Amino acid sequence: MRDPVIGGLSKEKIALRRAIAMAYSVQDEIDQVRRGQGVRAEMMVPVGVVGHDDQYRSSIYYDIGLANKLLDYFGYKRGADGYRTLPNGNPLRLKISTQPDATSKIYDEIWKRGMDKIGVRVEFLVSNFVENIKAATQCKLMIWSSAWQADFPDGENFLQLFYGPNAEKGNHSCYQSAAYDTLYQQALTMPPGPEKNKLYLQMNQMIEGDTPVATHTSRMRNWLVRPWVQGFKRHPILNADWQYLDIEKHGLY
Repeated sequence: MRDPVIGGLSKEKIALRRAIAMAYSVQDEIDQVRRGQGVRAEMMVPVGVVGHDDQYRSSIYYDIGLANKLLDYFGYKRGADGYRTLPNGNPLRLKISTQPDATSKIYDEIWKRGMDKIGVRVEFLVSNFVENIKAATQCKLMIWSSAWQADFPDGENFLQLFYGPNAEKGNHSCYQSAAYDTLYQQALTMPPGPEKNKLYLQMNQMIEGDTPVATHTSRMRNWLVRPWVQGFKRHPILNADWQYLDIEKHGLY
């Protein structure tokens, strides 16, 4: 949100970010990266976490035609080579940070296909995860993709990623909105329930409207457990579950 090319809350910058998000094929990610082991994330609060709405559907979806119309309307004109410029006539080039592993290369291919379809040049900046997360924390990256796993099963754990004072901390998009922050602070004082969930929904809609981020997928995980393992019940969040497991020693050698 601090990037001079795609950041800010002017209408043409929001339109650019929405068009970029609409040109990325989440279905390709599910098919090619996740091999079918994933579902489209419709909102910032994922399935299984307090505040998730099963009926909610994102207003940002894959639509190349609409993405192109949005860019046309806000003055991102195509040149003779088919690629667009900024409304002021300066070159438009996205810089997407990535990693050198095989999975990241598939992501890059999905990005490149989508951006070519809307006439937006893209350059991939390859670094390692540690350096990318360091730069993201410092609000120095234009575009980067990463995942988040909850520390506790409440929507606040995800919505705090867009709280203004958390910029240069966990708020890697560096999104700052007084209206959003007010709702977030109000939600912190409320007990779980329908009224708090309404605030979570409003915050989710604000995120979609300003588009500092686009949700992609929630991953599926499969577990193969031997019959002699005792106490296994996969927790949706907790990773350190080994202390609760044991094995049946009878018949083992």
